[in-house]
Amino acid sequence: MSDVSQGPGWWQASDGKWYPPEQHPSYVPPSAPPPVPGGFTPPPGAAPPYGQPAAAPPYGQPAAAPPYAMPPAAAPPYGQPPAGAPYGYAPGPVDTQGRPLAEWWQRLVAIFIDGLLIGVVYLILGSIIVSASIRTGSFTHFGFRRWIVDLIVGLLEIAYFAFLEGSARGQSVGQMALGIAVRDARTGGPITPQRAGIRMVILYPWLVLIWIPLIGPFLAFIGDLWSLVCGLSPLWNPNRQGYHDIAQHTFVVKVR
Repeated sequence: MSDVSQGPGWWQASDGKWYPPEQHPSYVPPSAPPPVPGGFTPPPGAAPPYGQPAAAPPYGQPAAAPPYAMPPAAAPPYGQPPAGAPYGYAPGPVDTQGRPLAEWWQRLVAIFIDGLLIGVVYLILGSIIVSASIRTGSFTHFGFRRWIVDLIVGLLEIAYFAFLEGSARGQSVGQMALGIAVRDARTGGPITPQRAGIRMVILYPWLVLIWIPLIGPFLAFIGDLWSLVCGLSPLWNPNRQGYHDIAQHTFVVKVR
């Protein structure tokens, strides 16, 4: 037995004695890292040259932990404003494609613009029958002539909305000006001209009621009251849909 006590981490040699690792007969000091081209020798602990494997850590030593990576930013909870949103931001309802739904005032202004365009046509046709009655000096058939004008304007209005809102763009002239469009509530795509025409008849029933002789004008007045309620209905619907939208499964969305 050796007269030197065994210390922690000491090595025993063939002569039976215990030595610290650096004094053991078989101890070989670690070699310096290999030089890199250009004569530069990296200091101890430096990263290996590009393309060279990293040196293994000493026996019993843990490997170096990889650099800490920040987790990706999580999406804000549903109903919460995104990061960086301006003060007072409030998320609104969206359609099935995630597009924001049009504000009620946007729809109102768009209808007003369309109404002006159609009103110009009505004014022109009305002026024609008034001029004809004055020229002939007879107003006997004035009411009948005005009824004919109402029929013509009603057909033109149905065709106007069916052609424009039933197109690929889904926009009347007023909606183009406000940046909104009519879209299918289930697919998010355009609707057909037939659905667009029926949608406007539901909103403006006078377009059809005016065709009924004699009592048509009175029924058209009742229809105007319905149009008022139907036009206001998006205000109390959570999806900003009017009754005509619900009937034809449509949304009015913002496109810019």
